Amino acid sequence: MAKRGMQFDVPLCLGVLALVGIGMVLIYSSSAAYADARGLPESFYLAQHLKKVLVGLVAFLIGMTVPYKTWERAARPLLGISLGLLVFILASGAGSVNGASRWVFGIQPSELAKLSMIFYLARRLAEKAADMDRPIKGLATSLIVPGIICLLIVLQPNYSMVLMLCGVTAAMVFAGGARMRHLLILAAGMIPLLGVVMVSSAYRLKRVMAFLHPTANQDSAYQSLQALISLGNGGLIGTGLGNGTQKLGYLPMPFTDTVFAILGEETGFVGTMIVLGLFGLILWRGLRIAYLCNDRFGSLVAAGISIAVALNVSVHVGVCVKLFPTTGQPLPFVSYGGSSLIANLLGMGILLNISSAASASTSAEPKPRLVWHAARRASPLRPFTPGATRNAGGRA
Repeated sequence: MAKRGMQFDVPLCLGVLALVGIGMVLIYSSSAAYADARGLPESFYLAQHLKKVLVGLVAFLIGMTVPYKTWERAARPLLGISLGLLVFILASGAGSVNGASRWVFGIQPSELAKLSMIFYLARRLAEKAADMDRPIKGLATSLIVPGIICLLIVLQPNYSMVLMLCGVTAAMVFAGGARMRHLLILAAGMIPLLGVVMVSSAYRLKRVMAFLHPTANQDSAYQSLQALISLGNGGLIGTGLGNGTQKLGYLPMPFTDTVFAILGEETGFVGTMIVLGLFGLILWRGLRIAYLCNDRFGSLVAAGISIAVALNVSVHVGVCVKLFPTTGQPLPFVSYGGSSLIANLLGMGILLNISSAASASTSAEPKPRLVWHAARRASPLRPFTPGATRNAGGRA
């Protein structure tokens, strides 16, 4: 099948690097006063972050240079390592902070688990394409491993990560051929379980009530209310870099979980739209890579990585603008931290490798359905029907 040309995706690469650069500026601006109040140099957190950026850029280069099919072969070993680390931190209580065990050896295994789950799902969905319209043999069996990963992360606990993993899983299995009605039935069955989870813990219930009735629960709603004040202070063009006030002891950890609020205060609506535009560029180019890639595994990996970043951005921004209850998700490429930054840069490198390799591919495997829907106006291709093959003209 004739292919439209695709090569190394320069806009995607520049968009990612621009966000990393913006992140370094914001981290210095939002952490200087925080560090000074603790007797540390103003550049302390920036210096720590730069070390993680360097490691992340190495991961970025690895993702770009290692053939993406390598991750297909490594999917099961990486999955085993991820599961082992998740079990280890639960069994040992390692990395416990504020009642949550999420770190081991200085990393968050949940970030590795997210990538390894994407690789595993992409491999399985590529191998079982003809069965994915079957509720048991296709859909249910494909959800076993993601379900185990989510259960282990719930026990940490890290509910926002679980919700994002559920979103990525749902998108990938739909792209892989699962029927929408089967997914809707499954989602409907999970709603009561979600309700039980929300009310089974006092601190979770407190967060939900703070979200629903912030004025009556100001202690629990403090972070989200301060984030809204920060965004409101910014107006159209912001107070100027370094001139924000909410980072001066009002907004907790302003360079991690609420960095978008500081962005809005100091660069205003214009700055936030530029950053969201860069994330939109990444999502567009990522789905474009998924659509143009003829290899089913590569296409599903590209879609999974792109959707994972988009969901992460949606949760972080949604918390800052009070669309969601308070969680602890960073803003990809921008927030201070190592595990998320390194994992996301590795994922972006893999996307770029897929974009480079796909132009040389002559395979004519059926495209995942989700990506086809996103680009259906640009192509005469029909959505994938399990068991069907395409002729040279590209129709089933």
